[in-house]
Amino acid sequence: MNSQKTEKKHIKISIIGGGIAGITTAFHLGKKGYQVNLIDPTLNSEINNLNPKNGSQASLGVLMGNIYKRSKGRAFLLRNKSMKLWKEWLTEINHSETDFILEKPLIKLASSEKEYQLMIELSHNKKKYGIELLDKNSLGFWNSIFDTTLIGGLISYEDGRLNPIKLIKSLIQSLDQIKINKIDKSVIRISRNKNLNEKNWTINLDNNQSINQDYIVICSALNTQNLLKPLGHEILLEPILGQVVELELKKEISNWKKWPAILNYQSINFIHHSPTRILIGATIERRTKPSQLDKQKMLNLRNGPPKWMVNAKISHEWSGIRARPINEPAPLLKQLEPGLLLNTGHYRNGVLLAPACAEWIGLQIEGQ
Repeated sequence: MNSQKTEKKHIKISIIGGGIAGITTAFHLGKKGYQVNLIDPTLNSEINNLNPKNGSQASLGVLMGNIYKRSKGRAFLLRNKSMKLWKEWLTEINHSETDFILEKPLIKLASSEKEYQLMIELSHNKKKYGIELLDKNSLGFWNSIFDTTLIGGLISYEDGRLNPIKLIKSLIQSLDQIKINKIDKSVIRISRNKNLNEKNWTINLDNNQSINQDYIVICSALNTQNLLKPLGHEILLEPILGQVVELELKKEISNWKKWPAILNYQSINFIHHSPTRILIGATIERRTKPSQLDKQKMLNLRNGPPKWMVNAKISHEWSGIRARPINEPAPLLKQLEPGLLLNTGHYRNGVLLAPACAEWIGLQIEGQ
């Protein structure tokens, strides 16, 4: 075991991109003993969601893994593995925030008869994952909250939310503890080394510095295309923007502590994080600037919003841009050539899928 660890110390890996994909990949590889660089010009910037530096900081951190409708295939396996890994990782990550936990549970309300029938099927097939149909009392509570008559809903006791800002801060501190080298520079280009006596790859930074590496892992969202095109690799990605608003309620909703960590209704996520404040987010927009129309659709709901939403005012709002693969499943996990790996295109479920994707990268490196 010690000889393996010693060997890994001589293997140099650079990860390009400091969002959740890059940070978790650095964390996973660093724990294994590799010599790791994490490269991103925003690494030493303030981490917050009001002025996010990347799509990860703008996310809500929803872990909708167990409630996923499928029970096989790539997407299911990534979710299943990630839910298991998050439990392990949360015991290892440096908790700089004392209240940083996996907040549970998650409740999903049906907005159509078809959706409810799928929920019934899901509750039968995934009972072992802690998924149940809502009882009449719970449904009555949500009817009163949304001033409607709901068909039904599900509760997932193991799904929930990781506060992405607290998560990123804690992971960054953990990277320092395992001696990950953080480089807050932009990558100008990457190139193959022709000299057999050198490492496989060269990274040129915007300060005229160059780094020779055994492996490069690209986790840089839309910038992926710019880095790979000179090497002859065409990766098609499109920008996907997501909006979040924080509503300040005129008065406290009665029994607000009955709210779960995440409530999903009409494909919109609600996070009631204080007596008079609720985060709402869900938009998936193929653009780089927020659409007022899409935001209003989210706030209006399909059947009209309840009074507490109508009377509330927006206290904060923000958006983040992520990369979506075109004509390929997300995320992109690929070995393009020896020593050149991709872990990008997390336009949805970035926080959820991060551990399994990081593990995939580790397995590719160990297998060579």
